[in-house]
Amino acid sequence: YKMSIVSSDDVNAIAHINYVTHASHDLVDDLYEDLMERDHHQAKVKAQKIAKLMSELVQSLSDEI
Repeated sequence: YKMSIVSSDDVNAIAHINYVTHASHDLVDDLYEDLMERDHHQAKVKAQKIAKLMSELVQSLSDEI
């Protein structure tokens, strides 16, 4: 059995990936609930948070290129 060592860069990348995907999943779930409840104000707030999170993701991916 060969144990592989994960670099600190990979650990940080995995943590960031998990943060972004979990945060987006939670926000989209919340948005679904707000839309189903016809809470347009809260749905708009959630949609804005999702857009901000995705914009930050696009920027960080652009920085990597």
